[in-house]
Amino acid sequence: MQNKLKRLEAVLGDMGRLAVALSGGVDSTLLAAVARRCLGRDHVLALHVQGAFIAGDETTRAAAWAAGADINLVTVTVDMLANESIRSNGPERCYHCKKLLMSTLLAAARERGFTILADGSNVDDRGDYRPGRRAADELGVRHPLEDAGMDKAAIRALARHFGLPNWDLPAAACLASRIPTGTAIDATMLRQVEQGEAFLHRHGLRGIRLRHFGRMAKIEAPPESFAAILALREELLAALRDLGFSDVVLDLAGYRMGAMNAPKRGKPL
Repeated sequence: MQNKLKRLEAVLGDMGRLAVALSGGVDSTLLAAVARRCLGRDHVLALHVQGAFIAGDETTRAAAWAAGADINLVTVTVDMLANESIRSNGPERCYHCKKLLMSTLLAAARERGFTILADGSNVDDRGDYRPGRRAADELGVRHPLEDAGMDKAAIRALARHFGLPNWDLPAAACLASRIPTGTAIDATMLRQVEQGEAFLHRHGLRGIRLRHFGRMAKIEAPPESFAAILALREELLAALRDLGFSDVVLDLAGYRMGAMNAPKRGKPL
């Protein structure tokens, strides 16, 4: 663990000044924390995107952590739904969205004297379908955790070592990832997903995805959570029906990262 930390510090040290795209997840939080430790407060800027695709608790978590860690944070509001290439939700939605977000963050960074923007990508991210990574690379966004050879396990271990409050937080993804490719996205759908997942989170369920199929909500969860979900059956049905879903199903295959990317790779959902 210490060797990987030293490698990360060396990567960051070569940058001098760094803006970090801070989502509120463990990867970008660790990156910002080590950068603050390595480069100093005045040489690190955290940038967080607020918008319809981002759950409100992520924005709250990012702001609270940055304040406690004494890291300069700028929150930038982006209207993803104003962009037709994003709203139409085609196979390249993630590419167009990431291009918009990172372009906006780069502009915000440069306005404040920072020329390098980094994200929390790590070596484990290489396996999934990630057109957003292509957009980030085209814009010159850096990936220090990946450059230091860090995988998710190493990131969590270091985050725990530094006492970061989200060291064991399950991986998150933007709310739009819950909607099937080819289905146009609107604000109501995103609100339904966010509030439905928030209900499950309030009952202590983690690693949950609520997939939006029109009037049907499909819940993906770790199999060990099935009993807890079924124990909430009546309350859950009432909550999701209040949000506009008429049918609620539990996917017996369990949660699979990137499940909504399957059709893009020629696989069934």
